[in-house]
Amino acid sequence: MTTEQKLEQRVAALEHQLAQLKAGSAQKPMSESRGLRLIHQAEENHADLVAASQKFMQTVGIQGQAIGAKKLREMLLAQGINPDENAFSREIIAMREE
Repeated sequence: MTTEQKLEQRVAALEHQLAQLKAGSAQKPMSESRGLRLIHQAEENHADLVAASQKFMQTVGIQGQAIGAKKLREMLLAQGINPDENAFSREIIAMREE
């Protein structure tokens, strides 16, 4: 088979695939990409995750809506706590070194 014949055959195959796609009869690819598979799993498991997190919140006694980082920062500053300070991290490091 000559190069020209091979190219004609490949173009014909591509045209056939394009016609199938346009007609909506293209079959699903053999395997989904990992990212797409993870998105589908997340969508399927979303309701279970929400239910589990609500149950956990009730179990530990957390109520109400989350306040968000900006509001938390304001509240810490109002209590005299500097959220930019790393005192907590320094204490953990000091405990490790003991």
